Amino acid sequence: MGYPKALLPLGEDTFVARILSTLERSGFVQPSVVLGADAPRIMAALEGRRAAVIVNPHPERGQSFSLQLALERIPPAACACLVWPVDHPAVTGKLLRDLVQLFADSGADAALPRCGLRRGHPAIFGRRIFPELLALPPGVSVKRLLHDRALHIAELPTAERAAVEDIDTPDDYYRLTGEELEAALARRGISWTRRASADA
Repeated sequence: MGYPKALLPLGEDTFVARILSTLERSGFVQPSVVLGADAPRIMAALEGRRAAVIVNPHPERGQSFSLQLALERIPPAACACLVWPVDHPAVTGKLLRDLVQLFADSGADAALPRCGLRRGHPAIFGRRIFPELLALPPGVSVKRLLHDRALHIAELPTAERAAVEDIDTPDDYYRLTGEELEAALARRGISWTRRASADA
């Protein structure tokens, strides 16, 4: 993307602010935000938010390691964790609440939204699979664990494409917002120029 995803504009919010607001309105009062290479910059933008900040000192070890850092800090009384990657900022509170209800009603090991043939985010993982998540070696994704293990996974059918479409490139950003990234950042007083692709 060439700019920290967490700080990308989404309306009057940023990606991370939108996610935190949706969580708060849905009853998640103390989420944790795991940060990597751009931690100082993003932490400054989180001032005043009710979120615990965890800094991943080894972002090169991948998303599973960031998840493990967060799991190590979950209170013993928690029966599950909800994981929401920052590149899915437009998921609605309704989907989130429906997913929580599905997890509670199903007794599943995990609950995920499904749009068409694709599983998406956010995802809920029950405490009984925390040991397996914590044991994932570097480079092995949670998706691989869910694929390889015979887990009870509850799926929430949804028409929300925001649950399955990662925002990884300026073109993805345009499809989400209808605005060129350069123009969106300029509205915030930020100068940014799109980098040429590797094949150009």
